Amino acid sequence: MNQEMPIDDLVAEMDRGITAVITNEAEDGIVPRFNQAKTVGCLRGEFRVHEDIPAELRHGIFAEAKTYPAMLRFANATSRDDAEKDVRGLSIRLSGARGPVLWGEEGFQDFILNSYPALFVATPEDFLGFIRARRADKKLWFFLNPFDPHLKSLWIAFKSRQKHLCPFDVRFWSTTPYKLGEESGQVVKYSVLPCSDYQTLQAEKPGRNQLRAAMKAHLRRLPAKFYFAVQLQTDPLIMPIEDASVIWDETVSPLQIVATITIEDQDFDDPEALAECERS
Repeated sequence: MNQEMPIDDLVAEMDRGITAVITNEAEDGIVPRFNQAKTVGCLRGEFRVHEDIPAELRHGIFAEAKTYPAMLRFANATSRDDAEKDVRGLSIRLSGARGPVLWGEEGFQDFILNSYPALFVATPEDFLGFIRARRADKKLWFFLNPFDPHLKSLWIAFKSRQKHLCPFDVRFWSTTPYKLGEESGQVVKYSVLPCSDYQTLQAEKPGRNQLRAAMKAHLRRLPAKFYFAVQLQTDPLIMPIEDASVIWDETVSPLQIVATITIEDQDFDDPEALAECERS
């Protein structure tokens, strides 16, 4: 991979490659996402920013105690069968956010998280290599190519795939770092930690859609709750920005809880709701 590839060219090729892959993988008129392809459910919730946040973290949506309407999409990374091992995904969109945006619509704050604390690729260049391999239907070659092997990537991809009983009991990580606010100079990662008063202990209606069934059963009993936490970069050598395959050590920089997410009981698994979720 050419490490000197201009960023605009890299992004453009990524866009073309991802578009080609998802177009080829369309089913029943639905073009899937490149990652987090299967929707387990889209749910409405609230994102309550706490009052007792340390001053160094009071930036952006964390600047003041406030409750934001939230839409949360739980998903499987690759598998259509909930009973199989996979990486689970969580996407969160808050509405009513203030401030400038780098891209997308104003008024929203988005977070994308996975159920493993590191990405299987370290850099955008590595990810482009994976996109090329997937487009050519040679994913295994990306990992085992003797001229440019990605054995660490293979290990992370293997380790990150797990069986889960319910997405409401899964911990999620942003995996990649972000700038905190416009002026703080702080770099952070995010994590979402389950904190419900109820936990699924056995598969609910085992099978292809068991995670969706488990979420529905959970909400019939009690609301689902998560803590939203921030991890500050305190040592750039062991907590790098440019290598997404490195897990930031929480003993070096402990998580700091800044918000609580609450999801109340609701209808989310009827065909119309799931179709709307796929279109969003």
